[in-house]
Amino acid sequence: MKSIRIQLTLRLLIGSGLLLGLAGTALHWQMRKALTAEFDATLRATTQSLAALTEKKQGAINFEFAGETMPQFERGNGSDIFLLRTTDGREVARSPSLGTAALPMRAGSPEVPDYFDLILSDDRAARCASLRFTPQDGEDGERKSNKVPALEAVLVVGRDRAPLDHALAALRAALLVIGASSLTLLAVLVRWGVRSGLVPLDHLGESVAAVNAASLGTRFPAASLPIELRPIAARLNELLARLESTFVRERQFTASAAHELRTPLAELRALAELNLSTPATEAERTESWRDAHNATLRMESLALRLLELARAEDSSRALHCEPVALAGAFAAAWKPWVARAAERGITLIASLPPELTCYTDPTLLRVILGNLCANAAEHAPAGTALRITATCAPVAVTLHFTNQAGDLTATDLPHLFERFWRRDAARTDARHHGLGLALAAEFATLLGCTLTAKLCTNGELEFSLRLPTGISVS
Repeated sequence: MKSIRIQLTLRLLIGSGLLLGLAGTALHWQMRKALTAEFDATLRATTQSLAALTEKKQGAINFEFAGETMPQFERGNGSDIFLLRTTDGREVARSPSLGTAALPMRAGSPEVPDYFDLILSDDRAARCASLRFTPQDGEDGERKSNKVPALEAVLVVGRDRAPLDHALAALRAALLVIGASSLTLLAVLVRWGVRSGLVPLDHLGESVAAVNAASLGTRFPAASLPIELRPIAARLNELLARLESTFVRERQFTASAAHELRTPLAELRALAELNLSTPATEAERTESWRDAHNATLRMESLALRLLELARAEDSSRALHCEPVALAGAFAAAWKPWVARAAERGITLIASLPPELTCYTDPTLLRVILGNLCANAAEHAPAGTALRITATCAPVAVTLHFTNQAGDLTATDLPHLFERFWRRDAARTDARHHGLGLALAAEFATLLGCTLTAKLCTNGELEFSLRLPTGISVS
């Protein structure tokens, strides 16, 4: 299982360990360089001092070494050694501490000797400095004689490097101890820092886990959260707001549906109880069955409307779009309401160009147009007209359904597209459930259209169905 806390801790520890390792390596290299340079400086001074004791007399190299001034060269197997030779390899002098061991001849200048490490025959580790130089002339005037050939000597001076190695080993041990201690302390600090840094995330997770259907009104205070968590809290708040709205809507829907079904079910129960308990004539039985049939039709109508609403809410349902002639689609939608409109004296005035087409789902468009026609045929004031017109633009076409508003007011407009809303005076007919316009609005949204309503100054109600860009209009 992946854990942000573990991943952050490991990455910080690995990164810190690498940085500590690089810092320790650099410090060790710098200290090694400094200690070696100091060791070499002492070795160079000793070499130059010994070279100053060498002079040329009577065509030979004379080395005037006094062991009392440099006792470190006198002790057997001592810490300091030297070997003086001519350039042709003839030995001039050696320190008693060197014993019988040989030293290589290396050419270095008096100012910059040649430094090298060496393991002697007795397994001693030594660091040596070698230089090639011309001894000074003696006091016998050889310097003025042109017959005496120039002589050069090679001096190799060494010193036991055990103190240097011990110092470097101690330095490495100290760096390892300090590095390990620092890494351990850093691990504790990183663990504490990561844990405390993720506390807001843990609290947010606990708050989210505590949300249920009864607490959808919960909102997370984004302002008090770290900047990184604020977008998450904002998205969660938006999600909770949508869920709360959906739950409220579903509760209202369930309550409204139960209320709508209660009346026809009560009628059926009353009819059944009446028929079972009271003798009746054939005419009374026929009337009772007719009432039961009407109640059943109302329940069937409501069930179909609810199924259509469920279809409108299923946004994953694929739309089957094709070119649709708007004049023909409206004629098909109006046909079932011709008789009802004639019964109420509603006349139709339609002026839709036959060539006006759009690219949409014909089934859903037919439901939208059918509900708008039903609303006009059932609820427009008797003896008035329904006018259908269209306005075209380069990016959209809008269908206008206009009829007399009757006793509808501006305060009623926001409720026209609500489910189960029926105005007391105008919509008390039990055959209608207040779902038609809500269904039309939701299908319009599903198609990417907009359906709006407005009251005109002349007392007319106008519904506008706009087919926007994305539904091809010719």
